[in-house]
Amino acid sequence: MTVNMTMSLPDDVAAFVKAKGNASAYTARILRRQMLTEELERSARVRAEAGIVTTTAEPAESEETTLERWGRVAGR
Repeated sequence: MTVNMTMSLPDDVAAFVKAKGNASAYTARILRRQMLTEELERSARVRAEAGIVTTTAEPAESEETTLERWGRVAGR
């Protein structure tokens, strides 16, 4: 299911998103990445409070690879 939304963006941001071609798909991808980041940060805080030490990246791992790996761990 999708929901149509209207947003007001600064001119430079709107131009950037429009240049990506499919503005909706690009925006959804960026927002999903942010949602996952916030979920992982919240999870890390809970683990830290429980005394569990974890790392979010393997040595020399790119951000994209880290997000994909954590997405698989989170079942997304």
